[in-house]
Amino acid sequence: MKKTAIIIIALFSLLKAYSHDWHTEPGKWKEARIFHSDFDDEFDSKIRVSKTELKDNVDSKEYSSNKAYWFVVYKPETKVKGPWSTEIEIYTERDYLIKIDLIDHAAQYEIKIEWINEKLLYVRFWWGRVVGTDFIYDVEKEMFISREMIFDGNNAFKQWKQGMANVQPKTPANPHTSGPQR
Repeated sequence: MKKTAIIIIALFSLLKAYSHDWHTEPGKWKEARIFHSDFDDEFDSKIRVSKTELKDNVDSKEYSSNKAYWFVVYKPETKVKGPWSTEIEIYTERDYLIKIDLIDHAAQYEIKIEWINEKLLYVRFWWGRVVGTDFIYDVEKEMFISREMIFDGNNAFKQWKQGMANVQPKTPANPHTSGPQR
């Protein structure tokens, strides 16, 4: 009984450490998954939006579906010791570029940047092995439409399963019967 209580306390401590309002608890997942929570303002200063001057001869432009807007990504040199930052520059037919700096992120994980439509840009990147950010940026209004934290749920899934396996009630053996029950 004491061991079960310790496991339950550890399980609730894990939940508190993640401090999420789960849409579906990890114990109900069929496999580990990425899960989301509200944006943590602690990371606000690490996503900077500014304006910069137009440049000539920009390579690797990714055009939006209207072929009028584009973005280009300047990734860090990961062979050099971090912290690493990535720059996204966006052209929107104005006399400047919108610049979004992702500061001090995990460079070993791919940054996903893609147009959702003519004017909305989706970005997913990781701060480390477990925590990342998703955002949608409206390049015409020059504002975030959505920002959320993302979490690799692998540890939560495994720990929840382990905790629940140890909490499962065991059926006591019936000393009054011998052999299988019918």
